[in-house]
Amino acid sequence: MKQFQVIDRPKRLKEFIDRLHQGETVDQVKEDFQREFGSVSAGEIAQAERQLVEAGIPIEEVQRLCDVHQTLFEEVVEEATFEAGHPAFVFQKENEGIEEHLKKIETQLDDLADEKEEGYKELLTDLEKLRKIDTHYTRKENLMFPYLEAKGITAPPKVMWGVDDEIRAELKEVTDNVSQRVSANEVALLLSPLIEKIRSMIGKENNILMPMLMENLTEEDWKVVARESRHIGYVFSDAIEGASPSDATVWETGETDLQLTGEIVLPSGQFSLQELTTVLNTLPGDMTFVGKDDTVRYFSEGKDRIFPRTRTVIGRNVSNCHPPKSLSVVEELVEDFKAGRKDEESFWIQRGDAFILIRYFAVRDGEEYLGVLEVSEDISKLKKLEGEKRLLDE
Repeated sequence: MKQFQVIDRPKRLKEFIDRLHQGETVDQVKEDFQREFGSVSAGEIAQAERQLVEAGIPIEEVQRLCDVHQTLFEEVVEEATFEAGHPAFVFQKENEGIEEHLKKIETQLDDLADEKEEGYKELLTDLEKLRKIDTHYTRKENLMFPYLEAKGITAPPKVMWGVDDEIRAELKEVTDNVSQRVSANEVALLLSPLIEKIRSMIGKENNILMPMLMENLTEEDWKVVARESRHIGYVFSDAIEGASPSDATVWETGETDLQLTGEIVLPSGQFSLQELTTVLNTLPGDMTFVGKDDTVRYFSEGKDRIFPRTRTVIGRNVSNCHPPKSLSVVEELVEDFKAGRKDEESFWIQRGDAFILIRYFAVRDGEEYLGVLEVSEDISKLKKLEGEKRLLDE
């Protein structure tokens, strides 16, 4: 009797990606790939990327391969569809809005050939609008990735986040160059590959990320994503039927807010749960507490947050809350706190007119390490203080 071999699909996917990694062209690999795979699930792609990482290929290297992966998978991956107002529907429609905006920018890039001032102004305006893509990526990184990480799917989020950061940096670079009126040829050399990178990310989000999320999120999970999305915002979808912020709110209708009841008794006093929650949210700046198990346990929800935080971050490993480029610094700091080598550390950044102080404190009860407290505050007004302002005149 003839024996049929059972194909290990994730292993074979990894082998195809390995061939790309070793220098074969997409065209050389694609014919074999399409012959063997009629379709491929997002989960199988996630397994293949995880195997690459586990084999010792750095995230940055997998990230460089990411665009090639998309070219390989784009024609055979299983697509997912969603109802109007659903967070995934809104996300995909935002991508349609982003694509339309990219087409507009490409037209302006063609018109820039004569290097007239009006052309620079129009392109600069639309590049500034395109930078709002940060909101789209921030929702993905802070609301959607945590659910995948909780299921052990860590490689695709890390790879995507790294590419997101590349897009952010390259978009800032080209915007700065247009504002400085560099030549049209120089603008094109920066902008054309960036547009293709953004389009590639659109394909990854629609064809890989969304099916992966549908495989792993429950209806209640999506309700949380919908509720928390309001705190980050939406972009490029206002005029698209079924995808406006109001459509998202209609889909979410029926969720009830947490009822704040009960008493919290502390050594130096007590609060109702409502009082304590409100006091912590009233303090200047933002607070985030990461427990000794390196997972996020709490964050304050003041009205003017400096950095985005949503409730899906609770229970997320701190290593997954930072982009790859800053991860090593965070991990080293946490290890120093645990080992007792440091008790605190500070960083500061300039963001427009805001001067943001970011402080980290090791939380200890005597010798026992309990976790890390992050406190961030815009201190630009404090830096300008001079003299004195007293409660009472002397």
